[in-house]
Amino acid sequence: MLRALQIRDYAIIDELELEFAAGFNVLTGETGAGKSIIMQALDLVCGGRASPDAIRAGADEAVIEAVFDLTPEEARTLADLGISAGEDLQIRRVLHRGGKGRVHVNGAPASVALLGQLGAQLIHVYGQHEQALLLRPESHLELLDTYAGHAERVVEMAERFATLHERLQRLERLRAGREDAQQRAELLRFQLQELEAADFGEGEDESLRREKDVLAHAEKLLQIYRQGEEALESGDAALATGLGRVVAQVREAARIDPAVTETLDLLDGALAQVQEAAARLRACADDVTFDAERREAVEERWALLQRLVRKHGGSLASLRQARSDLAEELRNLDGGGLDLGTLEREVTAAAEAAWKCAAGLSATRRSKARQLEKGIAKELASLGMQGGVFSVVFEGPQPDGRWAEADPLSPATEGPRLGASGADRLEFHFSANPGEPARALVRIASGGELSRIMLALKVLTAGRGEVATLVFDEVDTGIGGTIADAVGKRLGRLGEDRQVLCITHLPQIAAAAEHHFVVEKRARQGRTVSAARQLGREERIAELSRMLGGADDAEAARYARRLVSTRRPA
Repeated sequence: MLRALQIRDYAIIDELELEFAAGFNVLTGETGAGKSIIMQALDLVCGGRASPDAIRAGADEAVIEAVFDLTPEEARTLADLGISAGEDLQIRRVLHRGGKGRVHVNGAPASVALLGQLGAQLIHVYGQHEQALLLRPESHLELLDTYAGHAERVVEMAERFATLHERLQRLERLRAGREDAQQRAELLRFQLQELEAADFGEGEDESLRREKDVLAHAEKLLQIYRQGEEALESGDAALATGLGRVVAQVREAARIDPAVTETLDLLDGALAQVQEAAARLRACADDVTFDAERREAVEERWALLQRLVRKHGGSLASLRQARSDLAEELRNLDGGGLDLGTLEREVTAAAEAAWKCAAGLSATRRSKARQLEKGIAKELASLGMQGGVFSVVFEGPQPDGRWAEADPLSPATEGPRLGASGADRLEFHFSANPGEPARALVRIASGGELSRIMLALKVLTAGRGEVATLVFDEVDTGIGGTIADAVGKRLGRLGEDRQVLCITHLPQIAAAAEHHFVVEKRARQGRTVSAARQLGREERIAELSRMLGGADDAEAARYARRLVSTRRPA
């Protein structure tokens, strides 16, 4: 139950604090006084979307805080969400003009997503926009499921349908693509044979590149090797010959002066290295070949590997991976993967499960629909519509779990196709006048009738839920007079079982509340601010008189006093 709501620097509210109680609480006030702002603030602490534009001008941040009293059951439910709570729950949400807000739950940082989960467990808001659901026949099934408590079964149905739909798509692709698969297999075989025939080894591309370059420049290389060898050893002015003479002379000097021995060692080593280098250049020259056939073979082999690399991407290593991938895909196409018969059996199993679920859900829906019809009729009578007829009309017969052999999404007999919500299509019908046949609600109901039907539906739905606080935002749209009186009484009765918060412009509804708050817009230090306060008896009479349209009218005041004195939930 919502115990307190504090708002600071939000829209035209500078600072406001409201303390609510159990039972029927009502908020009234002139249009534009700020009632909707209070509702928006309440939505924010329940995970609603925030905008920095809503921060009061001149302030850097807005703060909304709410305190909820918890029952032991609610505390256990919140524990499942990871919230440790005792007898109360404190939510604080801060909006910052820079865009980064903060959320705290019982003093600990939390996320907006968690607020949404908490809000769903604590408060249910019924606004004017929900009346529009009645004008959309496609939403009627969802409303019935909400009344029937089908949340888990609807999820199961959606999952089974998704499985069937996915299997059907795979089967369709397999059937449609069998010819393509054969062509693909032929291409894979050709590509795999091409890679296997290439029989490339690790590092072969690098060795081929070197050999190709050598063969292409054989004449130049031979010239370099021979000239180098002659310059080092075999030529008339060879380096080895001159260096040999120097070595001989220094060796002779070393016999006389041992100090030059180390220099002799260096010269001996240099001579040996020159002779070794000359020998290697001779060997390189001997290896140079002008074999045109070998050159052509190397060029062809190099071109083959380069073509395969370009075709499959990367390098020889990627070619090895491509060869493995091609072999795997070919095995799947040749029967290693899922075959047609296996997939057809999977479709049959998925269709059986989905249609069985749909048939069971449909049977429960039809039973709950009869209960809903009776419940709505009873509620409408209490709302001043005695004799009103409300009916849930299903399209086609109840599905029996069988489906058409040619199309698993179609029933075996006439009826709606299977969908994510099952195999039911329905629409609410209504007649406000006894003796008149019920017709499609979307075509005949007035605004006031829609408002009362939605109230009746939500009252029945709320009665089956566990949310402790119900918020009705201007549920009085399109009604007045005795009907408003009946709506007020109904909300008052609903307040006997749980906390009800209601924003209204009608005095008949406001008079039925146990706790009355007024929202007012005032000027303070040259700025407009919105404030709210709980009314005592005399203040309440004055507010009801204003709502009756005669704040200074004695007759309005007397009627307001009579409303306060005699109004009790019936």
